[in-house]
Amino acid sequence: MTASLDRYLNDKFRGLKLESPLFYNANVGIRFEIGDPDPLVSDEKYREQVRFRTTQLFKSAHSDSDEIYIVLLLAVKRNSKPFRIKVFNKGVKSRGILKKLSFSSIEMSDEEEDGWVSSRYVLCCKASDIKPAMFLFSQYRIFFVNITRDTIFYLYDSRGLDIVSYTKTSLEDLYINYNHWILDYDRESIDSFFKS
Repeated sequence: MTASLDRYLNDKFRGLKLESPLFYNANVGIRFEIGDPDPLVSDEKYREQVRFRTTQLFKSAHSDSDEIYIVLLLAVKRNSKPFRIKVFNKGVKSRGILKKLSFSSIEMSDEEEDGWVSSRYVLCCKASDIKPAMFLFSQYRIFFVNITRDTIFYLYDSRGLDIVSYTKTSLEDLYINYNHWILDYDRESIDSFFKS
């Protein structure tokens, strides 16, 4: 499973690593602001907006029939055993889907990360097979690689999320329909790309 994911990423997103900042490392993408930047907004209202915007963008970026890879990355000490990540148990609608879950270790290239490896859990399924909120609002770093639409969806923290592709066409509807949620810091470059 991880080999087919790697082949897909190498074919469609050559050179792109599933890591932060995904938007700045991709050729085509949109960075959305999902949290209210007003410092006076209550924590409850902030969390409510994050959940609403994230859920809306996920629904708009994925159809039930879309085939996706859910990729969870976790830094662990070298030689530690893989452990069961409960988010997969809670996030799938049918236990049978978990048979497709695979695990691999990836060496980290950063010298400061000596002694650590990145554990990569990959699940291939249909978007309709999961309960997205369980994955979206978990404590883990999770990427949704949509091989039907050729997009990658990544909620990097409670401030924002990135949706990238290798083609502008895959993101045009999101750009038009959710333009008012684009992060102002990156708006100029995003607008210039989509209007060219």
